[in-house]
Amino acid sequence: MSSVTLHQLFQFTQALVERGAEARDREAAEAARPGKPGDEGQAPEAGPSLSGFVAAKAAERLNEALDTDLFEILAEAWLKFREVLECADPARHPPGQDAIVTLHEVEITSTNTPLLHLTAGGVPLPDLRFTLELTARFKSLQLVVRDARIRALRPGLMSAHARLKCGGFKLGEQPTPEWQVPGEISCGEGIPIPRSRPA
Repeated sequence: MSSVTLHQLFQFTQALVERGAEARDREAAEAARPGKPGDEGQAPEAGPSLSGFVAAKAAERLNEALDTDLFEILAEAWLKFREVLECADPARHPPGQDAIVTLHEVEITSTNTPLLHLTAGGVPLPDLRFTLELTARFKSLQLVVRDARIRALRPGLMSAHARLKCGGFKLGEQPTPEWQVPGEISCGEGIPIPRSRPA
C-alpha cells in the first residue's frame, strides 16, 4: 500500500529483547510464588538465556516481523469516522463518483503483539510475547472514496509514538519527529465501507 512500515517507526534492539526475557521470567516467578493459592509445590519455569548474540539475532527476527505496511495496519481505523461511513450511502454518493473526505487532527492507536518462538536443542521454551502500542497522529488526512470503498489516502503531516511492553512491564518508548508522507497512497481494490443499518 505504501512505503511506510512499522519497522521504520520502531526497532527492536538486543537490549530490549534481553529486558523482555527478564520481565517474562519475573512474571513467571511471581505467578509461582510459594503460598499463592493453588500453586503449592510449583516452581517457576526457567526461561531461556537470551543475551549477547542470541538476543541480537532474536531482535533481527522481530524487526522482520515489523516490516509491515503501516497504513494496512491502520486500515480499519478509517471506518470508525462518521464522515467516511456516510460515503457508503448511494443516495449521497452515486456509483463511479469520487468523494474526498478530509479529517483534521486525527489520532489513531494500534496494538501489535510480536511473538518470539524459542527452542533449545529442539525443545520448545516459553514464548516471548511483546506488546507494541503505536499512536499515529495526522494534522490533516484525506481519503478518496468511490463505490463505498476507500480507494486512496493522502496522509500529509504525521508523527507517531511507540510504547513497548512485555507482560505488565514497560520496556521503553520511542517518539518520531513529524514528517510529510509524500503523495497519494493507493488502497488497491479499496477498503470496503460497511453500510450503516437503518435506525
